[in-house]
Amino acid sequence: MPQASSAVERRIAKILRERKEPHGKSFKDVNILKGVEINESGIAELWIKPTHPYCPCCISDLIELRKVIKNTKGILACHIEVVSIPQAKRWTAAINE
Repeated sequence: MPQASSAVERRIAKILRERKEPHGKSFKDVNILKGVEINESGIAELWIKPTHPYCPCCISDLIELRKVIKNTKGILACHIEVVSIPQAKRWTAAINE
């Protein structure tokens, strides 16, 4: 793996390790963060299951998380896929618009 790629992965890992969702749980919790991929082009994909699927602050927080990741050095784009909740496709569309 190229050195630049591992540096980007470390930056993203630090963001996720230090971040808490609006209800106080850490994003690194396996019940929340279901997966992360960063391809060689610098496109980050995250799969997230919000803890409170009917809470508007969770959507706002994921929009903010996407902005933070997009502004990370070495990241070209970020896509957050919401999974395992009712209306997950609507959440995903709202977050990534």
